Amino acid sequence: MSRKAKAIILLIVILIGVLGLISSCNKSAEVSEAKEDKYYTPVQVERVTARGIEDKVKINGKIFANEEIIITSKVPGVVTSVNVELGDVVKEGSVLFIIEQEDISKNLEQTANAVEIASNGVAQAENALKTALVNYELTQEKIDNAKLNLDRTRKLYEEGAVPKSQVEQAELAASEKSLEVAKGQVKQAEIAYEQALNQLRQSEISYEQMASNLDDTVIRAPRDGVISELNVKEGQIATGSQIAAKMVDMDKVYIQINVVENIVNRLEVGQEVNIKVPAAFDEEITSTISYISPTADDSSQLYPVKIYIDNLDRKLKPGMNGEVDLSIDEVESTIVLKGDAVLDKDDRNIVFVLEDDKAVERTVVLGLDTGEYVEIKEGLKEGEQVIVKGQHYVEDGGKVKVVRGE
Repeated sequence: MSRKAKAIILLIVILIGVLGLISSCNKSAEVSEAKEDKYYTPVQVERVTARGIEDKVKINGKIFANEEIIITSKVPGVVTSVNVELGDVVKEGSVLFIIEQEDISKNLEQTANAVEIASNGVAQAENALKTALVNYELTQEKIDNAKLNLDRTRKLYEEGAVPKSQVEQAELAASEKSLEVAKGQVKQAEIAYEQALNQLRQSEISYEQMASNLDDTVIRAPRDGVISELNVKEGQIATGSQIAAKMVDMDKVYIQINVVENIVNRLEVGQEVNIKVPAAFDEEITSTISYISPTADDSSQLYPVKIYIDNLDRKLKPGMNGEVDLSIDEVESTIVLKGDAVLDKDDRNIVFVLEDDKAVERTVVLGLDTGEYVEIKEGLKEGEQVIVKGQHYVEDGGKVKVVRGE
C-alpha cells in the first residue's frame, strides 16, 4: 500500500473520530439542557402597582316608611261622610272624613249669642262707670265750692252779718259725706265693669272652644301622604281613643340594616352607600347613612342603622327587602396584591418575587385585607413582579419559568 493511500485512510479515520466526538458533545449538551429544564418551576406573575383598596360588606335590610301618622277624631260623634279610600294619595289639608255637626253648630250659635249679650253688658257697665265718675267729679266740685262759701259765711257771722243757723247750713253743705257716697258708687261701678269684662272673656272662650270643636268635626290630612289604614265608615261613632286612620309619608323612605359591633364603629353618618332593591329598581340607588344607633337592640345585640332614600315616584314600598353595600375601610393609594399570593412561613407573611428567572422570598407587612386583595405596607415596591400562581411550589432561589403574567 502506497504512502498516499495510507494517508487517505488515516485522514478518513480522523474525520470519523472528530464527527463522533462532535455528535457525542451535542447529545451531552441536549441531555444537560433537558436536565436543566426539568428543574424549572412554571409560574404566573403579576406586576405590582399602587392603587386604592376598599373593604366592603353587604348587609340585608328592609324598607320602612319615613313616618307613620295616626289619625283620630278630636271630638266624638257619628261619622257623616268618608272622603278617602285605602291607598289614596292625599295632600296636606285634604278632608278625610267628617263628624256630625248639628249639635255643635247649635252650641256655637248659643255661645255667639252669649258673647253678644256679654258685650252689651260690658257696654252698659262701662257707661255706668263713666256716669259714676262724672258724678264723683261734680260732687267734689260742689263740696269745694261749699267750703269756700263756709269760709265767707263764718266771717260774716263773726261780723254779725248773718245768723248762726246760716253757718250751720254752710257747714252741712261742705260736708264730705256726699263725696264718700259718690266714691262708693264709682267703686261699685268699677267692680260691675270688671265682672262684665270677665263674663265677656268667658263667653268668648266658650265661643272659641265651640268653633274649634266645629272645625275639629272636619278631619284633615296633617301632611302629604298615603292612606295606609282606614277604620271608619259612615254611620259609625268615632272617638278620640279609636284609631280612625293611618297615613305614611312615602316621599321619603328608609332602609334599616342591623350591624355587628365590630362594624358599627367603622361607619359614619353621611357616609355614601349603594343600595339594591330588586323589587323596585334594576340599578343601584346611592344614598348616605342618616342614623347610627348608639345602643344595640336588646334581643339581637345588633346596632340599627338607617339610610333615608328619596321616593317621589313611590316605587319603594314599606316591607320591601334590600341589600346595602357598605365600605368599612379604605386606603386611597397603596401597594395592592392578590391575597392568595401571600404565604405564611414561620409566623411571617412572605411572597416570592421574580428576579433573574428565580423565585426570591420576601417578607412583607400587611395592611387592609379584603379577603380577595391585601394591602402591602412594607416589603414590595411598585413595578416588581410577584409570583401569584405556582408560589406554593417554589423555594427561595429556585429557578422558575414564567408561563403567564406581566
